Amino acid sequence: MLERSPQPLEIDADFLDLARNANADYEARIANFLRAKYEKRPPDVVIALGSAALPFIIRHRDEIGPNIPVVFTSVSPQNYNALRLPANITGIISEFNLDKTLALAKRLQPQASRLFVIAGSGEVDRRWQSTARKTIEGRGQEFEVTYLFERSYAKLVEEVSQIPPDAIVILLTVFADSEGNAFVPAQVAGSLSAISPAPVYAPYDTYIGNGIVGGFVETFESVGVRAADMALQILAGKDPATIAPQTNPGQHYRVDHRAMARWNLPESKLPPDTVVLFKQPTIWTEHRGAVVATVAIVGLQSLIVGALLLQRQRRLRAENLLKESEERMTFAAAAANIGLWRFDRHRNKLWATEHCRAMFGIARGAPLTREAFLAAVHPDDLQTATQSLERSFETEQPAVGDVRIVLPDGEVRWVRMRARSRSESGGRLDHLAGIFIDITEQKSAEAEAALQRLEVEHLMRVSVLGELSGSIAHEINQPLTAILSNAQAALRLLAQDTPDLAEIRDALEEIVHEDNRAGEVIHRLRRLLKKGERKAEHVNVNDLIRSTISLLNSELIGRDINVRLDLEGGQFLARGDSVQLQQVLLNLVMNAMDAMASTPTAQRFIVISTRAGQAGRIDVLVKDRGQGIDPKVNGRLFEPFYTTKSHGLGLGLTLCSTIIEAHQGKLTLVGDVDGGAIAGFSLPVQKAAAGAA
Repeated sequence: MLERSPQPLEIDADFLDLARNANADYEARIANFLRAKYEKRPPDVVIALGSAALPFIIRHRDEIGPNIPVVFTSVSPQNYNALRLPANITGIISEFNLDKTLALAKRLQPQASRLFVIAGSGEVDRRWQSTARKTIEGRGQEFEVTYLFERSYAKLVEEVSQIPPDAIVILLTVFADSEGNAFVPAQVAGSLSAISPAPVYAPYDTYIGNGIVGGFVETFESVGVRAADMALQILAGKDPATIAPQTNPGQHYRVDHRAMARWNLPESKLPPDTVVLFKQPTIWTEHRGAVVATVAIVGLQSLIVGALLLQRQRRLRAENLLKESEERMTFAAAAANIGLWRFDRHRNKLWATEHCRAMFGIARGAPLTREAFLAAVHPDDLQTATQSLERSFETEQPAVGDVRIVLPDGEVRWVRMRARSRSESGGRLDHLAGIFIDITEQKSAEAEAALQRLEVEHLMRVSVLGELSGSIAHEINQPLTAILSNAQAALRLLAQDTPDLAEIRDALEEIVHEDNRAGEVIHRLRRLLKKGERKAEHVNVNDLIRSTISLLNSELIGRDINVRLDLEGGQFLARGDSVQLQQVLLNLVMNAMDAMASTPTAQRFIVISTRAGQAGRIDVLVKDRGQGIDPKVNGRLFEPFYTTKSHGLGLGLTLCSTIIEAHQGKLTLVGDVDGGAIAGFSLPVQKAAAGAA
């Protein structure tokens, strides 16, 4: 789902554990917990894993999230037909074909006449008991059958250990025994297979690798892929009622080669296309070339002693070919601007290609040491380089790090370090090998892209302010008009024989007030128009909202739109660039204003609210009463250059989403059930620094 979804997903997993806690009180507690968990943020789709999860969500869906689409998995055809599901519930029907598992056992043990079938005493176990009896009875008198059902676990272990070696054992599920003890079926499979004298088969893929031979199974991977495809279709807007439940076509025979070897079962009798797991390759398969070469050399040496000279010539030719191959590999690496190296920590020896020396500015005759390479690393990146190398020795997983290299002429280059450790004899990880890749051009391209992104953000701010030019001019003209009027009044008062100083002081104070008001408008405009790098600072989100609405005051009045601020008390400080965050607010409010162009004047209002979110975050919501969001375009709103406006560029929401993500937040835009749309974003709340206002 994460790989194929066109938009980011949040996936929650809740383990019900109903197989080991089959009582109404426990189920009610789980349902109450899920209802409280998803009360404010109900999921868009629920995936029910396992046969017990589907009945649970059917019983409690109205409490957890009414009418939420459900995709189920691992439900048998019998249970599916008995449940009578609503139209918006679909999924994968798992048909565990016990008959084909028996057919596999019969192919591998054609002389077997006795059959032992094992199942526990839990709810799922008893369903298997009925299915097993029906399947085996349908095969006639093929076997002498012994059903090991409804036993205590100790009794079951005793009876399994006494099964004849030439019998067939079918293991179903053991979730619980007759004494009420709970078990994990895969672990039971491992324990019983270890003590069983006869081969054990099962219709579950999770048992394979725990000692059983195998069976006709479906993998959880194949079920998961198909369930994910269904869920993605629903998230993309497809009606669940049009997605029919389907049987998983990914079932096939799978066996454990180790278990077959333990019970001397012939691999040649396996059905075609059977997947054989845990099979070690033979020396011939793995080293065919080396074996052939060794036999040929020994044969030649045995037959023709005089051919030593010819062998020597062949050896020299092979050495030359090897040298040429190494030179070609080194040349290819150098052509790709890659340096190859190896380091033996035990002997403190370092090997590197000549191009690797050149990348770090090490002269051809200079000693080749680890310290010589680290000396070329930029001082600010030295710790990153050393930690990356040390981390490589701690695990066999490759380590990657980007550092700057300072060449002797002062040029700075970017190099990506890839290192992986290995052991020569299975002991300590003393050998390190890797490559150095010159990524200077990539880093330059990334920096240029970041600069272009800042240019686009600035152009978008200028574009928005261009749309507001009339309103901004009005905002500035009002205080200037007031200043002129008060100045003229003060001059008239001064011209009197006995000027009224109190009135003159009032006029001058009014001039100062209006001048400050005009200055604030100009200051806000200068901040939005100013170009520059992102500046991280503490931003009071509530103050930023008030400042943005003040800037849009005349535009709101001109469009007959009322704004209501519902700002939660307290000081919400977010860490980030105030100009970029104000750009996001401007864009969202402008979108809300444009959306209400055809809304009746009495209904035109915007509600901007802030709330304390979960995990130390603040949620900012902008709600309008416009036309809402067409479900057909809901998934494309954040695509670059996609717009629903006749005059839009399709970059506003894309840039806003990028800005919010850079501030560790997420931007959302959804339709409101009461009409209109709700745009919102969340930001992490920062603690104010000491002495901060």
